[in-house]
Amino acid sequence: MKNLNNEKIFLSIVIFIGLLLMFKTIKLPLNETVNVTIMQQKGSISTIDTIQKISSTKKITVDSLNFLVSRTLEHPNLGKLGYSRNIFLKAETKMSVLKSGIYDFLVASDDGFRLKIDNKKVCEHVGDRPMQTTICKVKLSKSVHKFELLYFQGGGPMGLKVKYKSIDGKSSYFVGKSSEYIDFQEIK
Repeated sequence: MKNLNNEKIFLSIVIFIGLLLMFKTIKLPLNETVNVTIMQQKGSISTIDTIQKISSTKKITVDSLNFLVSRTLEHPNLGKLGYSRNIFLKAETKMSVLKSGIYDFLVASDDGFRLKIDNKKVCEHVGDRPMQTTICKVKLSKSVHKFELLYFQGGGPMGLKVKYKSIDGKSSYFVGKSSEYIDFQEIK
């Protein structure tokens, strides 16, 4: 009887350790709503309008447009993505606007970008720049809208963080993160 109790205790410990290891190594799925295409350019890029001569592409899906300020392209959830210069990055998602009004989109970038909503240019910074934020105002109706952002990185440090403010201006959220104002859905 004593051996049977010891076996049960040992088995319980093994199961506990196994479950602990499983939860430590398995990442729970995130609500990944933004399709991102990373395009490596053949040659240098000096503006958002540089003619694209793409040598390779990589497609990923992220939960937010939050690429860290770094020497290489890096996302908090995906880590370093292996790109350091001369890339275009295209981000696309669908936004279901739940409350109509004027929204501020805050695009912090090092280097340039072009933001389009429903295929209409909202704002841009066409050239090189250190990390700076541009505020893009757009009136959005209560419906589904297409969000598209083209970003380029020439050389040096890079970073891209895109947020939107609630229509009352009190809160801000990364594009890709749903709120009571906008619900994001991946474009399939």
